[in-house]
Amino acid sequence: MQSGVREITDGWSLHWGDLEYSDGWKFEEAEWEDLTSPTDIPGRTNENILWLRIKVDKGQWRDPYIFVSSIDLTTQVFESGQLSYHFGEIDQDGNSHFEGWPWHLIPVNITTSPTSLYFRIYSDYPFIGLSGEVLIGNKADLLDRVYSRGITGAVFILIIFIAGLLSTSLGLIKKDSHVALSTGLLSFDLALMMFSENELSQVVYNDPLVWRYLAVFSYFLIPAFLALILREWFQRKQPAVFNAVFWIATAFAAGVALLSAFTDFNFVNAYPYFDALFIALVLALLISSASRYRSFGIQDGLVIFGILALFVSLLLDMLSSHALIDWIGRTGQWGLIFFTLAMLAVYFNKDWEQQITLRALTSSLELQVAERTQELTESQALLQQLAREDFLTGLLNRRAFMEQANGAVANAIRYYHPLSLMLFDIDFFKEINDTHGHATGDEILRALAKVAKKECREGDLICRYGGEEFVVLLHETPASDALMLVSRLQKVIQNIVVQSPDGKSVQITASFGLISYSRFQSDAEKEQYSTPSRLLELLLNQADQAMYDVKQTGRNGIREYTLK
Repeated sequence: MQSGVREITDGWSLHWGDLEYSDGWKFEEAEWEDLTSPTDIPGRTNENILWLRIKVDKGQWRDPYIFVSSIDLTTQVFESGQLSYHFGEIDQDGNSHFEGWPWHLIPVNITTSPTSLYFRIYSDYPFIGLSGEVLIGNKADLLDRVYSRGITGAVFILIIFIAGLLSTSLGLIKKDSHVALSTGLLSFDLALMMFSENELSQVVYNDPLVWRYLAVFSYFLIPAFLALILREWFQRKQPAVFNAVFWIATAFAAGVALLSAFTDFNFVNAYPYFDALFIALVLALLISSASRYRSFGIQDGLVIFGILALFVSLLLDMLSSHALIDWIGRTGQWGLIFFTLAMLAVYFNKDWEQQITLRALTSSLELQVAERTQELTESQALLQQLAREDFLTGLLNRRAFMEQANGAVANAIRYYHPLSLMLFDIDFFKEINDTHGHATGDEILRALAKVAKKECREGDLICRYGGEEFVVLLHETPASDALMLVSRLQKVIQNIVVQSPDGKSVQITASFGLISYSRFQSDAEKEQYSTPSRLLELLLNQADQAMYDVKQTGRNGIREYTLK
């Protein structure tokens, strides 16, 4: 099986405007233009709908997904003519509305053959298409990547936020309360903005639109907080521009909030206007401050340096988001680091005698960071555990089963223990879903998982292998005992009764394929299948063939094979 994550760099093409729709989208009849990158879309005029096509080669991933950092703005993804993923709602006329900028995990079926995915993307924003990274890999590997990046970013945010609190505390101790509070407000504002754009925010609370609101208005208020800091810092010689910047930035944020609340105006469309306003306002602050350089001291220089570093980092982030420069991630956090360090340096310089207090606070900070880091690490371990279980049934998922089954097969080979494997699925499950609804289908899956766990031994590996298909690995179990278990399980499944929402009783049957292994009959056979992965693959393939034979001969039966 293929592992690892790789970037999708070629195989893209585009079509501007909606495709023809008649009993389904006419993918093959459309004219497609080759595209070098899905994050750099040329040729847009006034279209709000863009179709992207990606041809994905066959791969050996166990659970392949495509990861996209962000999509402008909403999307539907189709594979084999079926909707396989969507974010937001796009109606038949091609209308939609902004729902946020989350990261996306899109399923793709390339385990048996190549495929093509079609992205129907809506945007009334100046930008349309995919943004950031576009990767393919196993779902678990992609989630590990997301969680690792998110935890790293969250640790930075936590450190910076606590450092901002430390800087504020030192300012209050030194009687610079107004500057200290302004600095603390800006640190909190920036930390909130950065966490709203952090990967883990989507895990903490899965509402991208709420996080985008927080990120937008935190961003809009940055010039106002910078103006407050400079106004309080230069309180004896403050130019009028500080007050002007404060009120302009505050009025802009309030105006956008009112327009979003009481009109059809989409707040995300204020981004381009504020980006230009942000540059003008912060430059005005820096120029006004620098005009007094003749009376600058070390502390004045450190304050200006911190604001300049923050400005440059956010400017780079802005240019990157507008595709004016190559994509750069997390530049804002480095500006916040420099800003926080500069403000700390100001207070260090003010009073060397208070270093004892500073060391005590720093020790406390390091302890808190270590505790938070441990908490985040434990959370990551929990998330990894959840990634190994099937969310609906609580059984092992396919990835976890394959890992544990390899170990069980290895023990059977080494110690010459018998081993049996059953593969079964629910008969006519699609018709059940179509007739009684997916809620009834889900309840059937849960009921089946419950009886399977009850009938099997504690050490047996029970897995929801995919859809309505289940697999059970019975360690140290010869064919005769395995057949008794399968027969018992078949009868128990026939007794499952689930009530559908319309009050009808739904009963099910299942088709079973059973394969047993005792030991290899020849040296050649041992040589060919002596590795656990090869033997496990053989067992699964032959159990699948046995189950297929049952399906072909009427279903609701058991077919037993001996390893061959």
